[in-house]
Amino acid sequence: MKLKIVILSALALATLQAGFIKEGMEAKEGGDHQKLVEIYEKACNEGKASGCYNLGVLYEEGSGNVVKDVKKAIGLYEKACKADFSSACYNLGVLYIKGVDVKQDINRAKELYEKACKADDDIACNSLGLLYANGSGVAQDYQKASELYSRACQSGNLYACNNLGFLYNEGRGVDRDYKKASEHYQKACNGGLAMGCDNLGLLHASGKGVAKDYKKAAQLHEKACQNGYEKGCNNLGILYAEGRGVELNQDRARELFKQSCEKGLQVGCENGRLLDSPHVKP
Repeated sequence: MKLKIVILSALALATLQAGFIKEGMEAKEGGDHQKLVEIYEKACNEGKASGCYNLGVLYEEGSGNVVKDVKKAIGLYEKACKADFSSACYNLGVLYIKGVDVKQDINRAKELYEKACKADDDIACNSLGLLYANGSGVAQDYQKASELYSRACQSGNLYACNNLGFLYNEGRGVDRDYKKASEHYQKACNGGLAMGCDNLGLLHASGKGVAKDYKKAAQLHEKACQNGYEKGCNNLGILYAEGRGVELNQDRARELFKQSCEKGLQVGCENGRLLDSPHVKP
């Protein structure tokens, strides 16, 4: 997971911090990471939670010429989280999930996600929803997951919109409703989430919740594929192999299956082999 230095979030802090923000931006733009460390360390020591958080990100990533030190990052995230800086709580929760330089503790991660989510951190709400949906460290509860996804989706989290769409598609924690599933997939797709486009394409191919339209399905799978989503490439390959929504083209199908296979999708590898089987005729 790529972490980002939070500069803009500090705008909500007291105006006295303006110098710290300006200096940090200048040092970051100049690529002077050691200077960044000094600036954030000073801000952190002065009680500015965003300074502790940003310093933690530098140490966790080992950005530029800063030596990676996850244990130091953990301490800084802890300090920022205690000061109610939600992004620090979330990042700390991720480390507890992964068990990186700290003993894996999903229950502790859950507590941290909950704290961040209560502070309207949409990423934390979505991550907490995933714990409930998967039953990871908590009793599996799809209804709770749907509530958390809904909250995060309303805040603009595209992954949460897609995840909520999946629950409506499967009827887990909510009544099965393909129309609502399509609406949430559409929202995710409109925001640029390839997975959402691919899932919406599957609904158009099956005619569930939307008009059955293979051409539309092909367009959506292609959009997903072009944005690096291997399942979109595989699903588009199937349409080319069958001539649905696109002109029958097994060479193109073969390319797409190979593309998805090279990205690690096993079913793409299998479809490629099946297409080359002597039992399959153009």
